[in-house]
Amino acid sequence: MDKQTYLKRFSRAARWRLGHGEAAEVVADYAELLEQRPPEQDDTLIQDLGKPEAAARLLTEEKAYRRWLWSFWVMTACLLLPELILTGPYLSGQPRPIEYGVFFLGVTLALVWFHSGGEKTKRPRALLWILAAMTVMLVAVAAVLACLFTGAWETWPPEWYGLTAFFVLSLASTVAVAAGIFGTIRARTDDRRWAALYILGLTTAVISLQIMTALVGLCTTDTHWLQREGIRWAVLGGIGLVGTGVVLC
Repeated sequence: MDKQTYLKRFSRAARWRLGHGEAAEVVADYAELLEQRPPEQDDTLIQDLGKPEAAARLLTEEKAYRRWLWSFWVMTACLLLPELILTGPYLSGQPRPIEYGVFFLGVTLALVWFHSGGEKTKRPRALLWILAAMTVMLVAVAAVLACLFTGAWETWPPEWYGLTAFFVLSLASTVAVAAGIFGTIRARTDDRRWAALYILGLTTAVISLQIMTALVGLCTTDTHWLQREGIRWAVLGGIGLVGTGVVLC
């Protein structure tokens, strides 16, 4: 293994275990150490320094790392639960309190980890492109929502609108969940602003589930019910957008 490959693998492991800021100092020390080694000793890198992942593990403060792992898996579960309900056999006509719980828990954890303690680097262009793609998904969800409030869906054959709405909402939720998990990983290892994908993805997944829940419940003929639900969706969306903006700042 050559020095560049070793340093790349070590850097990736260190950033995941230590966070971007602390890992940057450790990686700089290892880069200086590797520069001092003559090229003919590349074959003994692992023997002398250990495997890159093992070397990063030795530098890890285990309690802090366990806290990060627990938070990461909880945030991932908050993303996956709305997706599993929407696309699985558990969809019903009534919103569940747990949907609000996972939303607020996920947003809170993301802000705690990545707003106050994360690192910022040069503005990641890829993040802007992915956010733009997710905005397209949100526009599609908004179109389904607009059909509910305007009653446009009533002019469609029921099976057409139902299938179209389910496809659009499921696709938006799936893309949002994938982007959210990806953003969480990049926020830990690269730049905290990637966490914007997580908050926006969680918001999209929860609102998509709740819109589909409204369709399954067949309560859209009750104008007052729809207005109440619309206010809740607007509040969730507003919180999600504010959280996304806070992480991006």
